Amino acid sequence: MGIARGPYVRDVGVTDPTLAVATFNVRTRRAFDGTNSWPLRRGATAAVVRALDVDVIGLQEAYAGPVRFLARHALPGYRAVGDGRSGHGRGERCALFARSDRFALLDAATRWFGPGPPTGPQRWPGARFPRVATIARYGDRRAGGRELTVVDLHLDADHADLRAASVRQLASWLDPSAALVVLGDFNTDDHDALAPLRDLGLRPALGPEAPGTAHDWSTGAPAARLDHVFVSEAFMVIDARVVHDRPGGRFPSDHWPVRAELAWR
Repeated sequence: MGIARGPYVRDVGVTDPTLAVATFNVRTRRAFDGTNSWPLRRGATAAVVRALDVDVIGLQEAYAGPVRFLARHALPGYRAVGDGRSGHGRGERCALFARSDRFALLDAATRWFGPGPPTGPQRWPGARFPRVATIARYGDRRAGGRELTVVDLHLDADHADLRAASVRQLASWLDPSAALVVLGDFNTDDHDALAPLRDLGLRPALGPEAPGTAHDWSTGAPAARLDHVFVSEAFMVIDARVVHDRPGGRFPSDHWPVRAELAWR
């Protein structure tokens, strides 16, 4: 199952090295989703992740068990970073995988959104769950060791004000002079809420004509655009698309992954 070049081409005429990235909310294994529950669809999820064939992928709603399963069956040769949102490896995580033969991991940390220090479990007042971002800095061996910072995040599903506060907080953590790729389930496509990322010089990889990503196990209703890839001016976007693969007719998640192919400027 390959991924053909799609219609969302933004920049052309770029030579190697290119950098393929993706974001994918794989849906918590603890949800009872009937025939879409994790034990019944995990093979399809692994098949889709393999077929994305990316250099870096950020997963959301990933407990330790699915992370191990996908590392074994879809992402051998990748290194994963990211703590569970409950701390000490517990709870859902924003797991960030990068090819070990391409990237030297320079540093990585999980940060918690909220009013206190971001280095340990916390949540915004009124939030049902802690929300986290995994932030990793890599040296790209195929680009002469050039450094890039990649973020994988999952924002609050219930409160627009908490999403907006988290985006502002994330922007305060990032170095605007760095080569940045921000991946994740933002639970919004609101222009104002995402403005702090644009103020840092980041832009969405997907064009405005691209379809939504959160389908709630249905192909009938329009999907909401919740999942995003943002990149800094260090990168050109060659191609970006929402991937609608369903191996054997089975949904891999209640979200579609977003894949982007980038090139260093």
